[in-house]
Amino acid sequence: MTKIVICDDDPEFASALEEAAKEGLTQGQSQWTPDDIVKVHGNELNDSVVILDRRRQAARANRDWPDETTPFDHDSLLIVDYDLRERGGVMTGETLAYLARCFSGCDLIIGVNQFNRVDFFDLTLKGHLESWADLNIGWPQLRNPRFWGGSEPGFRPWYWPSLTRFQRHFQQRCQDVQASLPSDAPIWQILGLTADLFEMLPRSMGEFIGADPATTTFLKFALESGEGLEPRDAEKRITNPDVLARVGAARISKWLERWLLPRQDILVDAPHLVARYPSLLTGDRDDIETWDATARLANHNELGLNTEQIEAFRMQRQHWLSRPAWIWDSLRASEQILEVREPWRMEMPDWVFCEDTSRFRPRDDCRSFVAAVESPFALRFVEHIDDVEYRPQVRFSL
Repeated sequence: MTKIVICDDDPEFASALEEAAKEGLTQGQSQWTPDDIVKVHGNELNDSVVILDRRRQAARANRDWPDETTPFDHDSLLIVDYDLRERGGVMTGETLAYLARCFSGCDLIIGVNQFNRVDFFDLTLKGHLESWADLNIGWPQLRNPRFWGGSEPGFRPWYWPSLTRFQRHFQQRCQDVQASLPSDAPIWQILGLTADLFEMLPRSMGEFIGADPATTTFLKFALESGEGLEPRDAEKRITNPDVLARVGAARISKWLERWLLPRQDILVDAPHLVARYPSLLTGDRDDIETWDATARLANHNELGLNTEQIEAFRMQRQHWLSRPAWIWDSLRASEQILEVREPWRMEMPDWVFCEDTSRFRPRDDCRSFVAAVESPFALRFVEHIDDVEYRPQVRFSL
């Protein structure tokens, strides 16, 4: 049964995390309820780490895992505090995230308090690719019903995925990777992208995948890139297909989500696309709700877009991203699009897309910032919600 596992060696703080998550879940909309929360701390946490380490040793020796279970198995969502201490030493939540990702059955890992302990918005938009958590948040954000799928207006960063969809899609990603392991199929092919796109990646983007991104396979990525398995595990040439699939699915999907997509000049998502090409909207362009309909984590044909006109440019394996996306370099050359064919007819909207609330607002009501992306589309906007900390503040003055 799917559950939410909260890990912290401090029982009091584990209870605080539990109460925050219950508050958010009660008002949110997701497949989970407060009754699905399980706390793991103390001896149970230590024992679980021991089991994960035994699995690691078995994988290094290419043996079957011991017949033991952990609370992290069985399709769980893992919430782990960064500051963990166990067995007389120090183990960070990052270490646990790595062990759980590689050697357990959890689908989604949320790291809390590693980079911020407050309700914050990341003005870089890039997140922390070095972390093995799929999403890094401050613990107060567990109270936010929009984090758990709530739809009421308010603070909800566009870079937050739908947790329910993420879990389902992660399983599909793992299946894709595992099916590719016996072959020499490159990563781009499994993602449903093109070799040309990978060959043209900026060096800062491509080096995460490997020396030659266009030919790198998931197996090679996991064992040789330095961004897959940790060096000690990679040196042992682990061949367990479940481990390799989980590593490849988690790391490459986070690369897509937090490095590639935020640029909006390699892949572009719906709200950023219609801000450039309003003619793609099918509804009343004078109604802001028509624009807001594009800023939903839904299927591409549910966003109020002329999807047939741009279908040839869509990233087909949609489950590799938390939202539909289109290949910008090909799309921007299509003369089927009014603004491409007749650029003098382009009409700029009266509103802009706000990255912190995932909706369009009048430009004069918003604040601009420059995201930390090497892209001509680095200028973005926020609604700037009270009681939320926007970091780093220098991004407002660039």
